[in-house]
Amino acid sequence: MLDRRPQHRVTLVLAAITLVLAACEKQEQAPPSASADLSCFGGRVLSFQDLVAEVVIPSGENCTEGTFQIVFTRAGDTLTTLTETRVGTVGFIGTADVDGDGRGEFFVSTIAGGDEAKGALFAYTEKESGIGRLALAALDSAQLNGYAGHDRFGFGGADQLVRAFPRSGGDTAWYGYSHGEQRWNSITRPSWIR
Repeated sequence: MLDRRPQHRVTLVLAAITLVLAACEKQEQAPPSASADLSCFGGRVLSFQDLVAEVVIPSGENCTEGTFQIVFTRAGDTLTTLTETRVGTVGFIGTADVDGDGRGEFFVSTIAGGDEAKGALFAYTEKESGIGRLALAALDSAQLNGYAGHDRFGFGGADQLVRAFPRSGGDTAWYGYSHGEQRWNSITRPSWIR
């Protein structure tokens, strides 16, 4: 008579494996990781002469808060990647030679949500030591009189950086940045804004 116990053990092992596999199939899968909402922002690329900057919200972040990265390249070589913390969506992105040194400065603005929608402006420049932040003066207390948020940034001429926002009185404040004076100066509304 043949001993059937080894076959019986194999049958039990196969049955156990089948139960484990069935349980694994029914196990809930983890929800997919969040990704950037490309409907509100896609990567943007801008350049000045041979310097290229790409602004990207990293995968997994939404467009209302988190970070953004600005990747600087020249001739296909990555020079640096800078990461900034942001509150709000990325808005205006532009480049111009605002300091008159023949090299372009790069600007990225963010606009926070909520009633005030305050804006922040990030500026970058290339120096002999590499690419880094360009310090911009803040508006002074008199310029902030009646400030109601909803900042807009742009260029009001070939290389004039412009900031505008509505005041609580109903008019709009217009300021142009003077790199030489390290300050924002009141200006009339530019005839064209790029």
